[in-house]
Amino acid sequence: MGDLLDIRNLAVDFMAHEGIMYALCGVDLTIGKGEIHGLVGESSCGKSTAAKAILGLHNKKRTRIKGEILFEGSDILAMPPREVAKLRGSAISIIFQDPMASLNPLMGIGSQIAEMYRLHENASKRLAREKAAAMLEKVGLTPSELRYKQYPFELSGGMQQRAMIAMAISCSPKLLIADEPTTALDATIQAQILELVKSVSDEMGMSVLLITHNFGIIAELCKRVSVMYAGRVVETGDTQELLASPKHPYTIDLIASIPRLENSSEKLTSIAGSPKALYEPPVGCQYYSRCSRRLDICEKQYPETRDVGAGHKAACHWSHSA
Repeated sequence: MGDLLDIRNLAVDFMAHEGIMYALCGVDLTIGKGEIHGLVGESSCGKSTAAKAILGLHNKKRTRIKGEILFEGSDILAMPPREVAKLRGSAISIIFQDPMASLNPLMGIGSQIAEMYRLHENASKRLAREKAAAMLEKVGLTPSELRYKQYPFELSGGMQQRAMIAMAISCSPKLLIADEPTTALDATIQAQILELVKSVSDEMGMSVLLITHNFGIIAELCKRVSVMYAGRVVETGDTQELLASPKHPYTIDLIASIPRLENSSEKLTSIAGSPKALYEPPVGCQYYSRCSRRLDICEKQYPETRDVGAGHKAACHWSHSA
């Protein structure tokens, strides 16, 4: 159906007290129309940084951004701030992992959702209220008459996240970014929230960028997945193929470290070492010091991203030489 979002060579540098932090170092990522695309990797690998760059949420005084973020063919990075602001909430929405940090504690849930219709659709106060009540019903916050008036602290964590989803999808966005939306929830509520995201995506034809560190969630929901390490996308492909036949050593090690019920007596596998600090310009492959399959060239030259299968790409000298 074509690409909705096409990120090309995205680099994000933060100006910190310790110096320049090279958070993203040339990220390439595409999301098709109506696709649920997974973005997986360790904490601090750059997943949330990429999400915020798409929405223009970084502090411009302390951030340097290069590359292209093409949304329906238009480069978001080249748009005036006012145009980017119009995209937020209407064409592109985001759900953060902590709803209490995103919801206004001084406003009722219904009023916060109604505000979206007032802002983006210029709806009357009465129409906005009616639409907000209907949206509460849609995401399972019932009875809507009661939930509409409640404040965030009166809701459970799962209910708060449902309210966030209601706000995010209220104006029928074309792209929903779900940034670790179930991290703080128990397993049962996690499943309910993820099923809600999937059903909304199917019903509205909405694309979803699902950011997580959980391969189980990726396998359940995502058509394609991209694996990030130290500010780069190191492998992308069809979810089932990538899980069955990973080509980048980091992906191989990451999947091997997942506990399995059928091997409960075996010792857990871990990845030795830790990611490099991001305060030095990257040279070569960032995974070099932790990789058991490394070649001499890996330390000095970052590999090109090449096809390693049908729709399957990896950036790795070892996989290219295998």
